[in-house]
Amino acid sequence: MKKLIFAGMVLAAAAPAHATGGFTCRTAGARPIDVTVGFGHVPGAALLTDTVRLRDNGRNVPVTAPQWWLDDREMRLVLTDRNATRRELVLKVRRNGRVYDGEIWRGGQRRWVRCRES
Repeated sequence: MKKLIFAGMVLAAAAPAHATGGFTCRTAGARPIDVTVGFGHVPGAALLTDTVRLRDNGRNVPVTAPQWWLDDREMRLVLTDRNATRRELVLKVRRNGRVYDGEIWRGGQRRWVRCRES
């Protein structure tokens, strides 16, 4: 019996932990904007700041995320430059089945965006 319990503990420890997840958001059309963010999967989990990425037309833009909101219906995100002195992007999306659809504001322009869990 002790061997069976020990084997179960070893298998449980070897199983992958799904403690984090995230979203990848992308605009359609020419000059795509890609946003990648990671979240913990526990109530009240923080945004994983080292996973926040912004690419504008293939160019990496260094950002930080001082404000964000995620629940089962919507996600909102504000990205600023690393010093938090200039707003780089605002994202507002709502759940649409298995994806989130909405809008991105960047450089004074509003664009449609779709976010998928990653």
